Amino acid sequence: MAKIKKNIVAIIQARMGSTRLPGKVLMEICGKPLLWHVVNRVSYSKYISQIVIATSTNPKDDEIEKFAKKYNINIFRGSENDCLDRYYKAAKKYKADVVVRITADCPLICPEIIDKVILEYIKGKFDYVANSIIHTYPNGVDVEVFSFETLKKAWKEAKDPVEREHVTVYIRNSGKFKIKNVFNDKPVNPQGYKWSVDRIEDLEFVREVYKHLYKDNKIFSYDDIMDLLNGYPEIKNINSNSLLDEGYYRSLMGTQTIKPKKIKISNSLKLKRKVSKLIPGCSQTFSKGPTQFFQGVAPVFLEKGKGSHVWDVDGNEYIDYAMALGTIILGHNYPTVTEAVKKILEKGTTFTLPHRLEGDLAEILCEIIPCAEMVRFGKNGSDAISDAVRVARAYTGRDKIACCGYHGWHDWYIATTTRNKGIPEEVKKLTLTFEYNKIETLEKIFEENKNQIACVIMEPVGVEEPKDNFLQKVKELTHKNGAILIFDEVVTGFRFSLGGAQEYFNVIPDLACFGKAMANGYPISAIVGKKEIMKLFEEVFFSFTFGGEIVSIAAAIATIKELKEKKVIEYIWEQGRKLKDGYNLFVKELGLEKYTQCIGYPPRTVITFKDKDGNEDLLLKSLFQQECIKRGILFTGVHNICFSHTNKDIDYTLRVYRTVLEIIKDAIERNKVRELLEGEPVEPVFRRA
Repeated sequence: MAKIKKNIVAIIQARMGSTRLPGKVLMEICGKPLLWHVVNRVSYSKYISQIVIATSTNPKDDEIEKFAKKYNINIFRGSENDCLDRYYKAAKKYKADVVVRITADCPLICPEIIDKVILEYIKGKFDYVANSIIHTYPNGVDVEVFSFETLKKAWKEAKDPVEREHVTVYIRNSGKFKIKNVFNDKPVNPQGYKWSVDRIEDLEFVREVYKHLYKDNKIFSYDDIMDLLNGYPEIKNINSNSLLDEGYYRSLMGTQTIKPKKIKISNSLKLKRKVSKLIPGCSQTFSKGPTQFFQGVAPVFLEKGKGSHVWDVDGNEYIDYAMALGTIILGHNYPTVTEAVKKILEKGTTFTLPHRLEGDLAEILCEIIPCAEMVRFGKNGSDAISDAVRVARAYTGRDKIACCGYHGWHDWYIATTTRNKGIPEEVKKLTLTFEYNKIETLEKIFEENKNQIACVIMEPVGVEEPKDNFLQKVKELTHKNGAILIFDEVVTGFRFSLGGAQEYFNVIPDLACFGKAMANGYPISAIVGKKEIMKLFEEVFFSFTFGGEIVSIAAAIATIKELKEKKVIEYIWEQGRKLKDGYNLFVKELGLEKYTQCIGYPPRTVITFKDKDGNEDLLLKSLFQQECIKRGILFTGVHNICFSHTNKDIDYTLRVYRTVLEIIKDAIERNKVRELLEGEPVEPVFRRA
């Protein structure tokens, strides 16, 4: 192993004035202060030259200085609130070439993980490397490595109070530095593994770990800890389900409010008047139409998109979270996909005979989707879902359908909703609905319709988490009654995991339908499933002119390749988690839990609004949307996170949300919600029956 010729300095950030557990850094673990264990474990790194404790000049932190002197540890004291300044001056004093940032509340920090991150920094051409940009390790083994020059640049340029309080926020969010994440070879959900100490239960957890593993003053490893927790899950449960980045969100609570921008929508309104005479509803898709956006402030027409941002026909710029109803998973006009499309356009778009790319994409889907043995392509989710139902009827010889969730616009499903005009009564009788997480509602359907149900089709997950082994119970009940299980993965596909929600939950259906994010905005869908059922498509009619159009197929191949190589799914989980956790912390701090929450899994969350009686409140939603749009956030109620949503986007969005939630709170308290609306509120897609 070649010697690294750099002065690598670990700077451990420590203070006595923790708001949640004051004095925690000197609390006892196995007869020694917590901070001693942190320093001791860091000292086992193979590459760190010096260790420095950086504390503040607050008299409360005199105890930390006494501790450092007692154990002969380097100490630096600086600004209490400007931690960036403290860090920079500490690094400068000890002539650091490379800084390793560790926080003093991590007594389970692992030297082997420190060294892994250091090596990734040394061998790469990055300004900043960490294992916490995307969390795949437990919360409490966070390591950040960056050059002194990077720290110096941040120290000079960062102006925002949050960027000064949190040392590396500017480095992560500004977009001015080359950053890289180090992934865990065996990823874990960090919210289920709380190893840092913020509360008394965290300290109890750490003490229990030390009680089992700390023998004869010897260092125990990351694997030792994981083995212990796997063997004794009750230890893990002492303090699980933690909130990551809580200090950061709390800092945002104290920032200045975001002022509204000057937004003009005259071109949008002019176009609306023209187009409404030509196109019913002014849109090809109901969810994109004017009734779903607050009229008076919201744009009606968009002109272009790039990355996570879109521009309307008046030139206003917005951060986009609807992302074309979830079809954009990489970003608008994403270079790799755009280039693949340009390249294939030179060869044509659709042909008299099939194209080889159809087989290439089918092979890819069979490799990554657990249930996929054969594939057929469509152009949108409704195509795929409706013909999956048709083939299920053909396979079973039965007519009735049991469904749960939203499944598109075709007669068999939309007949179950309030948007059912034009559908014969006989068709309506063939589809029966059951409730998510209520297996008894599906049992009742089978009991009352013996040997009549062709298939159970459902979204494997929406915003509600499956409980009590619900998905597996659905599968078992479906097969017990001779029906086919179909997962509608049009929304969940390529978001929950590369193989969809079926892979994430490890419940494999007979058939599954994919669409939306599959080609990053290009029109394509797929039915995949067991060969014995899929072979029936040789007889079941599923045929249309543009079914093998190769532009969308090429886009899908390029998209899936990017999803694989760039760890896109891990990224969108991380960014979605930040939005959800930050929003819900703001809601709690402002006392608005009764009125609004951000719910669902991180890749796709929904913000709900309720009145004092617990009913959906479209006026509150309209006010929230109005104020977000005025501040450059195109909000529809859903966060469809994409790979182009940067840390800067998330930070700005959270600041806007905090600002708007304060407006919401004031409007509720003064009973002025309707009065504050500057136009017509949004309408429901489906009316209450």
